[in-house]
Amino acid sequence: TGFIETLKGPARNDAAAREKFLGIMQQQAERMARLIDDLLSLSRLEMRPVLSSGQTVDLKSAADHVLDALRPMSADLEVTVEKNYSEGPFLVEGARDELIQVIENLVENACKYGRAGKKVIVALSRNAGEIRLSVRDFGPGIAAEHIPRLTERFYRVDAGASRAQKGTGLGLAIVKHILNRHQARLTVNSTIGQGSEFVVGFPAPG
Repeated sequence: TGFIETLKGPARNDAAAREKFLGIMQQQAERMARLIDDLLSLSRLEMRPVLSSGQTVDLKSAADHVLDALRPMSADLEVTVEKNYSEGPFLVEGARDELIQVIENLVENACKYGRAGKKVIVALSRNAGEIRLSVRDFGPGIAAEHIPRLTERFYRVDAGASRAQKGTGLGLAIVKHILNRHQARLTVNSTIGQGSEFVVGFPAPG
């Protein structure tokens, strides 16, 4: 609002200021749109805490879809994304769009916040009646005291880095709610200086 008032007043005929202020206004409008979208997603998930009826989702297909969609972003960040899929099938019951949102959030975070490691590995495996999806980066890692709070709304390990990467602070809260609806669990393993691994465990269909 302040920028609008300035453009209508003192900077009315200042082309350089107009260009600068319009750029800032666009960035802030986009940030607010992302924040509103994420808040609406959380609200919808909280209104429907239980997945009433799901479909059979192929996690391999969903992961491949996400990696294809995020390829331009990872290339811009100079991060190589590798796949490490063991023998399938990787079929779970759930909502495909929601599971894609989970995978997209985890891979995007790994690329953005672990970019110093230059590599991200997305793995799928089966173990003891559980299907596991893991996303590992080789970046700076996360200190142990932060890990229990990562899925809290608006919690940021590094607020400056989150703002720089256009984060809303709600992505992992959304992930938590989606996984709860799918009776899945999220485990975070991290070592400072060696990177982080986010592991999602899904109950395998009976």
